[in-house]
Amino acid sequence: MLKLPKIFQNGMVLQRDVPVKIWGEADCPVTVSIDMHSAVDFQHDGKFSLTIPPHEAGGPYTMFIECGGEIIKLHDIYYGDVFLAAGQSNMGMPIDETDETLDECDKVIRIFTPDRIWDEIDMRRPETDDRWIAISMENAHGISAAASHFAVDIANRYDIPVGIISCNQGASSIRSWLSPETVAKDPVFALNTRWHTDCDIFSFINTPSEQYLERLVPLAPYTVKAVLWYQGESDADTPIAYSYKHLFELLVDDWRRLWNDADLPFITTQLTYHTVEFHSQIWEILREQQLAAADEGHNIGMITIGDAGAYGPIHPMEKKVVGKRLALYAMGMLYGENILYRPPVCRKATKSDGKVILSFSDAGEGLYETKPLEFYVISSDGLIRKAKYVISGSEVILDTEAFEVSEVRFCFAPDLPVWLYSSAGLPASPFRISVS
Repeated sequence: MLKLPKIFQNGMVLQRDVPVKIWGEADCPVTVSIDMHSAVDFQHDGKFSLTIPPHEAGGPYTMFIECGGEIIKLHDIYYGDVFLAAGQSNMGMPIDETDETLDECDKVIRIFTPDRIWDEIDMRRPETDDRWIAISMENAHGISAAASHFAVDIANRYDIPVGIISCNQGASSIRSWLSPETVAKDPVFALNTRWHTDCDIFSFINTPSEQYLERLVPLAPYTVKAVLWYQGESDADTPIAYSYKHLFELLVDDWRRLWNDADLPFITTQLTYHTVEFHSQIWEILREQQLAAADEGHNIGMITIGDAGAYGPIHPMEKKVVGKRLALYAMGMLYGENILYRPPVCRKATKSDGKVILSFSDAGEGLYETKPLEFYVISSDGLIRKAKYVISGSEVILDTEAFEVSEVRFCFAPDLPVWLYSSAGLPASPFRISVS
């Protein structure tokens, strides 16, 4: 008896230049061979797990998995860079639901989407699920737009095959992506025995650990280069928003344990602006928590898309900008390119002669605006006022001569787009900051 997880199929992409994990079920010793590389494992309790030596980018190859005379052959396999793209519906949103098309790419770029849970209203299951398929406009009805645009840019930049594992679930809360062990012992869950879900029809997918057990565990530890994470909308109008940094840190730890990789990189997507009636004023708190998690976490990055939102729909159509900014961040963080890839972030607010000077990191050659900006200051008497400003290099100088300022806010509201950019065209993160 020899059985492999669904992800091991014809057309799969394996991670280049590092040992690759292969596992499954067997009742006898298993040998795996591919392009002169082989490994053997003596099964234990009906399971096997082994590691193939590193291999450079290339293909196509055929993999042979043998157990007691039974042989499984997997064809059309490539080595390249593999990424786990995870989160909720804005990560999973398919290309054909946007107004955008893929850029040209003649490299091998493929995507594997584990079978998703579909709601009672829309039971359509795309034929793209549960198999490795080409990232192309022919498959646009079922593959992640953001992850596909990311794959195109990485493949074109480095002339390598790229594989995406698109593990996402619409309306999923971060709690559903945590391990049962974490949920059982963390006090946040003890304090929140009643979980709020906007859409009752999706409540079943947000049972704590549901996505972790049903969608993530079957994929691990398929060898990947990094995780691309785009999630938070389902938590942005609940009390969980105030604990999001903590919960995301728990998620990172859980996933790194699952992959047995303490340095597994994460690149997250900060939520953009949005407004609908059922969303409260906690949206900006969650974005603040996302920034703090990226700032303080080990091997965690974050892109900003505050200029690419939508009023009304919770699914902004601009997914190419998401994919391209994720790719740009990866080029700097993962591939070591000497480029400006981090978004500008306000790091300090300093009083000086009737002014407040806001100092930004990662401004490059200087900040610029594409539309008039609004900076609000909170004075010592508790009043909120709009301040006049001047942009100067990596600083924004506010005129506050008429009153004493204790705090500055910029786009610190759910429905305010960001029109302040670094010289690389990356929008700043919304913020509130105390004045020193």
